[in-house]
Amino acid sequence: MIRLKNILSEVLQQEQVDILLDKIRNKQYVRIGAGDNGVVYEISDTDYVFKITRERDEFEVASVIVGRDSEFKCFIPVVYVNDSEKMYIMKNASELPIKYKQMIDNFYARYTKFALDMQGEVSIFNYLDADGARETESALVTFLRKLQQEIIRTGISEFDLDLDFKSDNVMMFNNRLVLVDW
Repeated sequence: MIRLKNILSEVLQQEQVDILLDKIRNKQYVRIGAGDNGVVYEISDTDYVFKITRERDEFEVASVIVGRDSEFKCFIPVVYVNDSEKMYIMKNASELPIKYKQMIDNFYARYTKFALDMQGEVSIFNYLDADGARETESALVTFLRKLQQEIIRTGISEFDLDLDFKSDNVMMFNNRLVLVDW
């Protein structure tokens, strides 16, 4: 049975997306960042950004998690995807506090050494299972374990090996860590 609450929520969400798309069409945005595979723009007078990416895997993840923020809490909420434009709209996030940046950078340095020692393809989760959890702050371990479950839930093959987990790709949203680039 479809509830009126669910119908209203979907209608309101679609109206919000239409407003965001109008702002994009009218060039009401400003470039706020760029990486190896894409450019991010902040949509004027909103709490949203959009990204245009050349990375197929990154877009695939956005396509899976769109509209499913209650299931994928370790990812920034994605509200719209456009396959032909390789563009998606997501919530805007806040800068990562320095203590978390340092935690992630330290974890990543230890993971990199582990990966070199293993001489093969290993994920951050392989490192976490081996000995990384003992050397990592509990707040980050908790986030990574939740992230691991969500990555499995996406059903995307080898996503754990392709994950671009660095402090530059993690931000804060609603007082929690989220990936904004994957």
